[in-house]
Amino acid sequence: MIIESWSRMGIELHTFDRMLRWLGLSLVLGTGFGSAAWAQGSVKFDGQYVGELTLTKEIAGDCTRPPLGALYPLTITNGEVRFAYRPRFDTTLRGQVNENGVFKASARVRKGFVQMTGSIRGNKVTAHLVSPSCNYTFQTKN
Repeated sequence: MIIESWSRMGIELHTFDRMLRWLGLSLVLGTGFGSAAWAQGSVKFDGQYVGELTLTKEIAGDCTRPPLGALYPLTITNGEVRFAYRPRFDTTLRGQVNENGVFKASARVRKGFVQMTGSIRGNKVTAHLVSPSCNYTFQTKN
């Protein structure tokens, strides 16, 4: 039906086929450039941020309070967030930061998942960590 309509307008089948190929190529390239733009937007937060963890809630009663004055690094490279979660579990949370400085990172642990959500404003990072047994806040120290 579509091909018949194009034929009535004087457009040959091979021209119609070429137009579809260009449309497909445009969609593929547009998607690729859009992804690259998103990654470039998040690169502006690349660096290492150091902060303190504070225990805010004990869910299962078996939580480790971080040592007083202990500092924990949160690293962002090419928009990927990494946070070594050591007070309770020996694991590294991984995730992405968006162009507005909002990030999510998570890791699977023996009894479920640990999830970190937060934001970056200048050099200040604030985040909340939720695990199956404890909740923490993370805040950079200047």
